[in-house]
Amino acid sequence: MLQDGKYFKVSELACHDGTPYPEFLEAQLPPLMAMLDAIREAHGGPIQVVSGYRSPAYNAALAKDSAAHQVASGSQHVQGRAADLRPVSGDLMTFYRGIMDQYLAGELPWLGGIGVYPISNWIHVDTFKADDNHLRTWNGT
Repeated sequence: MLQDGKYFKVSELACHDGTPYPEFLEAQLPPLMAMLDAIREAHGGPIQVVSGYRSPAYNAALAKDSAAHQVASGSQHVQGRAADLRPVSGDLMTFYRGIMDQYLAGELPWLGGIGVYPISNWIHVDTFKADDNHLRTWNGT
């Protein structure tokens, strides 16, 4: 059974096409929820999930227009390991720096990738670890 986190509900991670977070990805959910809850706890205020799980069909549709959406065909969203987040209040770059500070302090052991999208106004976080365990980082739009 899929378990809600302290601050986030599994339903918040449902795909925008209406597909719920899949039961078959249950093993991916605890580290993602733990990471999201830790980020929310440190942030001290509400955080909006812009995008959580993406069904393969929905991700493929977004990827066709990758110039507009910057969607990877091998997106961690499809694997149930990612969320795009936006603070309800406060500056996006302050939010990003807060997440990075948590990571550097060893408070986000689940974090595998982080991307900042200042024009779109969200931060992507995922739990997928690189082979050499380095933090994957990138800038989007």
